[in-house]
Amino acid sequence: MVLEAALGADQLRAAQSPPKEITEHYTRMLSYHRRMDGHVPDHSVVFLGDSLTQGLCTDAVAHPSVNYGIGSDTTVGILGRLPAYSHSLGRASAVVLAIGVNDLLFRDNQEIAENYRRILDRLPPGTPVVCSALLPINERTYVQGTPVSNARIAELNTLLRDQCAAFARCVFVDAKPRLVDSDGNLQATLEDGDGIHLNAAGNRIWSEVLRDGLLQARRNKADPP
Repeated sequence: MVLEAALGADQLRAAQSPPKEITEHYTRMLSYHRRMDGHVPDHSVVFLGDSLTQGLCTDAVAHPSVNYGIGSDTTVGILGRLPAYSHSLGRASAVVLAIGVNDLLFRDNQEIAENYRRILDRLPPGTPVVCSALLPINERTYVQGTPVSNARIAELNTLLRDQCAAFARCVFVDAKPRLVDSDGNLQATLEDGDGIHLNAAGNRIWSEVLRDGLLQARRNKADPP
């Protein structure tokens, strides 16, 4: 077959197999994170997320910070690795949570939202949390044939906003209005060519939105209702 000739047998099997949720990259990165956890400075902002977070300069949002982003991660992966961060989470000044887009490949929106609630339940009580909405994609350039779309992302964001609203310490932020074009797609000038990951200009915008969210979360803690 032409596909076999182009890819080779191993690559063909990989192309035909379903995506793996807990990847070798996840396992490798988590081993590095375990080494980091015990010497993260007190009062750091802890960032939890997937490749979008892994590619973010978190110190551009808050300093000091620690970036616990892992490419391809999901809510299931976050739940599995929270215990590895007992030191840094226990001493964090705030947590930024940005997760969910990879879950769209594995479960429905209600299941994702329920996992999101479990994550929020397991974060230290009293610690301010900023929850980032899933970012829009550019449907013109993103890989077709997947269950990922801007319509589904919008539906999930509504559920995640509701989950966040149930926690007094939580602030939900959505960078979409500053990232999309007139058709509701992630602007080509703000993405890295694959339709989903932000480039430097896109990350600057997202960083500003996250920074504003952190300011609001800290104000809420200082001035409780």
